[in-house]
Amino acid sequence: MFINTFPIIFTYTSLFSPVEAVIFLAAIFFLVYYYTPEVNKNRTNKSGNGLYKYLHSAWLGNSALWLVFWPFFLLVNAVLYYIDYRVTNVTYTIASWKTVHGMLFLPIVWWTASVWRCSKNTGYKVWSSVARTITLYLFFEYILRFIIGTQYPNAFFDCRLLIMEYGDCL
Repeated sequence: MFINTFPIIFTYTSLFSPVEAVIFLAAIFFLVYYYTPEVNKNRTNKSGNGLYKYLHSAWLGNSALWLVFWPFFLLVNAVLYYIDYRVTNVTYTIASWKTVHGMLFLPIVWWTASVWRCSKNTGYKVWSSVARTITLYLFFEYILRFIIGTQYPNAFFDCRLLIMEYGDCL
């Protein structure tokens, strides 16, 4: 997260400075930490075998936090890195880039709800706060990507080579 969005925002726009971004992200973390309930020390992992049971138990908040957080966190960051890589190599158009973001949106909503519900199933409150905060950071990342795609497409996309999608770069 924030691999390409922060450099573009800081370099090509004046939305906010790096210091303001750090203060904002730190404030979000401390607010989430303050409002995160205490963890359940006597937890049991009730997730079953199979993908459906895993997804269902995560949705209900019955899985261990790390089982819900890490697989999807790695997947979504790999997908975001890949589509940004394709854009920098001028093999993705703006429409393709936005389509992948749209396809990831509902799984991100599932992941956020599952992480928040499973955050009690960890050993320390700080881990549940970190997991919850990272889900919020991902929505902030999506907002920044939307701003880049709609307001500043020339900063990330090589619009000279996107003949078919030149209207998106205006």
